[in-house]
Amino acid sequence: AEQAIRFVVIDRHITKGTRSEAGQRWCERIWTVIATCSQQGRSVFDYLYGAVKAYFGDGLVPSRLREG
Repeated sequence: AEQAIRFVVIDRHITKGTRSEAGQRWCERIWTVIATCSQQGRSVFDYLYGAVKAYFGDGLVPSRLREG
């Protein structure tokens, strides 16, 4: 479990955290996406690309659940 969140601790140390509650929420969400995609062997970029496309009405929202 500690190994799974190590990148979060390193990122927080390097960036010195965020300055707002909204910034903290964004970091929590992106870290969750990174961890989930990494555990599933999926591309983080492809997931985020699909999510942004869906946001602008050009596709379905990608699932964070393992496909297949």
